[in-house]
Amino acid sequence: MRTVSRMTTATVAVALAVILALGQGQTCQAQPLDATKLPEFRRTTAVLELRDARGIPKERLEEARKLFQELATYQAQIIAHPLVYRLMRDPLAKTDATGRQVPTVDTILRDLERFLVYPAPGSRVTIDHADYIRELGSALDAALRPVITSHPERIVRINATRMLALVCRMGATAHYATVTELVSSPNIPTEIKHYALQAAANLLSAYDVTDYRSRRHSNGWRNDQKPGAADVELAALVSAIEKCITDPNALVPGVWNGDVNKPVVVQQDQADVVRFVRRQAIRALAQVRFVTLPGGGADGKGRLYPAYTLARVCVSDPRLLLSPTPADCAEAIIGICNMAPRYEDGKKVKEYNVEAAVEAIVAGLITFAEPRGDPSDTSLHWRAYGARIAEALTNWRFLFDELYDPTRPRQFNDKAVPPIVNDLIQRARTAVLDPLERVGPDGKPDPLGGRLQIDALRQYLQQLRTNPKRNPLLFTNNPNTALPVAVKS
Repeated sequence: MRTVSRMTTATVAVALAVILALGQGQTCQAQPLDATKLPEFRRTTAVLELRDARGIPKERLEEARKLFQELATYQAQIIAHPLVYRLMRDPLAKTDATGRQVPTVDTILRDLERFLVYPAPGSRVTIDHADYIRELGSALDAALRPVITSHPERIVRINATRMLALVCRMGATAHYATVTELVSSPNIPTEIKHYALQAAANLLSAYDVTDYRSRRHSNGWRNDQKPGAADVELAALVSAIEKCITDPNALVPGVWNGDVNKPVVVQQDQADVVRFVRRQAIRALAQVRFVTLPGGGADGKGRLYPAYTLARVCVSDPRLLLSPTPADCAEAIIGICNMAPRYEDGKKVKEYNVEAAVEAIVAGLITFAEPRGDPSDTSLHWRAYGARIAEALTNWRFLFDELYDPTRPRQFNDKAVPPIVNDLIQRARTAVLDPLERVGPDGKPDPLGGRLQIDALRQYLQQLRTNPKRNPLLFTNNPNTALPVAVKS
């Protein structure tokens, strides 16, 4: 089993910053094609015409596949080319042997983005794009996968995974198996897994292009396999993401002793690395659009409860070993609010305990807001996070309407919203979200109106937990979904 080399806490941020910001910089022995000349792709117009067409006619499907394979081969070659990732190491080497400008990785990704379409409610992407998404996604996945898994230079693998993460926003079903493998494999280095989790988030954010109203994930429309196979495929990806949140060894092998009875973090200098990458896993899980999913278990007949995993983050479940950070809790709150209390077929999940969900969100809000009790704290982009949480809470109300149509986001039955949800939103705005928005003339937090009322939230949480009718189960039919109560020292 490959392990990540030990780093001090001081070097963690530096190393990850270099990876994240530059995405390039190592030397390489591999020489795809001519190492002195950049590859070329001359059929841009043909691809864009297919992108903008109203579907791909059957008689042109094979032609389109060959075109997409050509584009995908070019993208894999350019992202792995020595001149590209040597550019940052040697800024003077700006041209290849023919005088062509050597692009940065960011430039390459922006160029690729011209060919991509993103299925989401309100977009112009329709069922006419289904073949385009499927075939282009399949071609890019097939070209990038071997680069990510077997290229001899790690920096190339990182950059190729960055490209895959971008491509996954289209939601092509071919990516599910690849991303699941990258997220779950113990042989994938942590820095590559970080971008694989970005790919997972983008993949889960894509909608079923044939049915936006259902809020199904993008693989829900595939009809090339037996019934239930898409559920198992989606569940495998979600399970892999959940493990990255609940098991630190899934991110940095050997970081803890694996003893569930006496857990000990044995590599303290890697704890910051785990927390950094785990936050991306939380963001990925937050893209799941249902509180529970089918297809879990070895036989594919069980259920997953992604909402419960995020609730554990919100309440700082001690079983997570490394306590969630304020940013972790913010992302988890946003994720819970993104999950409809419905099954994938639209029926209400009657076992979903909204009161327990509210309790978890309140606990998460407290952990999120505590550092900002000091108005001078700058550890997070407080206003940005506050705005995201406020939007998530507002949108959460819509999901309680069983007839809610995301293509008409402001039309919903407000009577379907549980009173406790409206109460939570009002309290959250008064205590945290509105004060975060208030700034003085200098743009800094308003010293008078910008103070958070965290004690009011603590009292509300205590009220919820001491309620004689409190049910600690997030799903009343599953005793394994009880909300733990973390006792802070």
